Amino acid sequence: MKAVLGEPADLIATAMSSARVSPRITSRTGRISSKNFKVENLSAKKDSLVFRFLLDGEQANATIKLWMTKRASGTWEIVKSDTLFSK
Repeated sequence: MKAVLGEPADLIATAMSSARVSPRITSRTGRISSKNFKVENLSAKKDSLVFRFLLDGEQANATIKLWMTKRASGTWEIVKSDTLFSK
């Protein structure tokens, strides 16, 4: 993932790992059996990113969308997230 995304890859990997074990998510999806990800939009200046990852669970699936921005300090930050559950 780091080869594709560069600097924000570590933050995204942390978010994906946290989501897999989040009681808020797993209470609706059951045990997570697989995950997938997709870069939605990388700005021309490469200072913002919209990223989506999918978690397939035993009972339902979760799609998590992250909006990220690169701060003046050079660090990436998640500024908004949204979770959609589907069966």
